Amino acid sequence: MVDPLKIQAIQTGIEPVSPIVPRPAQPARAPEGRSFREVLTGAISEVERLRQEADQTVRKVVSGEIKDVSEAMVAMQKADIAFQTLMTVRSKVMNAYDEIMRMQV
Repeated sequence: MVDPLKIQAIQTGIEPVSPIVPRPAQPARAPEGRSFREVLTGAISEVERLRQEADQTVRKVVSGEIKDVSEAMVAMQKADIAFQTLMTVRSKVMNAYDEIMRMQV
C-alpha cells in the first residue's frame, strides 16, 4: 500500500513525552524587578507631583506671572486625569481583593 502522506515517517520521528515534574511556586515579580507596592507608591507620588505642579501654575496665573491661562488648564487636566486613573486602579484593586476574600479555600 502506498502512503502518500508519509504517516509512517512522521510516526517514527515522534518521541514519547516525559511526565511533567511540578516545581515549587515562586513569588511573581515585575519584569523590572519592582514589586506592586513600589509601582503603586511611585504612581501615587507622580499624581501628587502633578497636583502640586497644577497648584503652582494656577497661583502663577492668579498672581499675574503667567498670562496664558491655557498653561494652567493643561496642568490641571494632567493632574485630573492622573487622579482619575489612580482612583480607577484603586477601585479595581479593591474589587479584586473583595473577590479573593469571597473565595472558599
